[in-house]
Amino acid sequence: MNSTLELLEKRRSIRLYDPTPLTQAEKDAILHAAMRAPTAGAMMLYTIIEVNDPLKKAALAESCDHQAFIAAAPYLLLFLADYQRWSDLYEAAGCAARAAELGLPPRNPAEGDLMLAFMDALIAAQTAVIAAESLGIGSCYIGDIIENWETHQALFDLPRYTFPAVLICFGRASRTPPGGPSPRF
Repeated sequence: MNSTLELLEKRRSIRLYDPTPLTQAEKDAILHAAMRAPTAGAMMLYTIIEVNDPLKKAALAESCDHQAFIAAAPYLLLFLADYQRWSDLYEAAGCAARAAELGLPPRNPAEGDLMLAFMDALIAAQTAVIAAESLGIGSCYIGDIIENWETHQALFDLPRYTFPAVLICFGRASRTPPGGPSPRF
């Protein structure tokens, strides 16, 4: 088995973290890998927010199913499905005015655009997780970020076409997790 497949085989969610912060080089490597992830039409329909504010981390721990370990994670990244950037570019380029000149309706983002943005965000997130794992840094996906998306959209003052896709906690395990990887169906 090659080293990449071995890494994927052994990966598991980590919820108990050593409080030692990640180095800037480790953070940079994780973000660089995320930004190298495949993306629909090279549009990069996602945004990544590093969450450092202890009050926001505490609010996320509470709103994401009362999971205190979220606030304790040394490194938190919020991946957003972000179509707002393209909507802003469309506006700045005068596309709506040009459509009106041509007698066409302006193009607003639709469901498919949102799905592409979510896919981009999730692919970037998984790439970040694997990069972190290769550095000996564990992670845990927080899907609850979607369940209370309105709360999180307000917490981060997100624009209209931008939605929380996934929150990921990163850090070194404070102890070796018992057992091996979780079984899969």
